[in-house]
Amino acid sequence: MGCYIERVVCEREVTHDAKELIPDPAMRRRMSRVVKMGVMTAVECMGGVEHIDRLDTLVTATGWGCLADSERFLRTLIVEREQLLNPTPFIQSTFNTVGGQVALLRHNHCYNVTYVHRGHSFEDALLDARLRMLDGDGKEVLVGAFDEQTPSQHRIMGRMGLFRRVQDGEGAVFVKLTTTQRDGVVAELTTLDFPTEPLDETSCRARYATTDRTALVWNDYAEAGCYPTASAHAFARAVRMLSAEVPEVVVYHSYMGSTPTVIVVRWVGSLV
Repeated sequence: MGCYIERVVCEREVTHDAKELIPDPAMRRRMSRVVKMGVMTAVECMGGVEHIDRLDTLVTATGWGCLADSERFLRTLIVEREQLLNPTPFIQSTFNTVGGQVALLRHNHCYNVTYVHRGHSFEDALLDARLRMLDGDGKEVLVGAFDEQTPSQHRIMGRMGLFRRVQDGEGAVFVKLTTTQRDGVVAELTTLDFPTEPLDETSCRARYATTDRTALVWNDYAEAGCYPTASAHAFARAVRMLSAEVPEVVVYHSYMGSTPTVIVVRWVGSLV
């Protein structure tokens, strides 16, 4: 059974207004910046809020979760000495907030899981979705990743020396997957691997490339900056690169020296 990519949307590609994508004004008002960014990207990827009903699998991924709300709750906890606390930042700070809010838009009770595995979060979410598709439980699948940047996070990561080589970043990416190669499908996810040792570009290409025209996206942080689920942006870039001239793209990612991940996507002929 195949794992076909029907659509990939990054947060910067969202074209519809928040009022169209999140019709409930009370829900919109309660959403933090990262939750709104993630939910709007998810709904844009589905082609509208009315299509959320079709989902039987919704898997999200994040490395840091909703940082701003977590910081707001903890700061209030200290300042107010654990008295008169507003529960909203705590409720909105949980890692599964984006997945839950997407489901609540249409009261969809499908399989809904969030992975928080640092630099592996997006790949683990893809793996879960792929396994459900292989088992026949997932036919209309939405997989997404999100992380936000905050001033305190930037200062802490800066002290660690991370930004000497790359820029800080944030973003949201959602991918619509299907088990059938139907009209609108743009690519196929052919390989998802977790090598036990770091690879250089030559060995990575030798192990995973199946054609002499295969392109390699290597630890790419240029588009969205560096954050745990930045590989989702690299994945989106890889799908956009596919064509008759570039029939396959290998995405290699190793966040802050963690165990690497490899994703291979292949052109199916629908892209022009």
